[in-house]
Amino acid sequence: MSNHNWITPEEIARKKEIKRKLLYISFPIVAVLISALVTILANQV
Repeated sequence: MSNHNWITPEEIARKKEIKRKLLYISFPIVAVLISALVTILANQV
């Protein structure tokens, strides 16, 4: 069997980097969405 589909440590590190960047990017977006929802709900009360 050829070892073409083995994941190299470099690929693992790259995937971890991408996941970390996605977390850093999505966290503020989620926070903004939550605060927007809270303000909308607070205005409706």
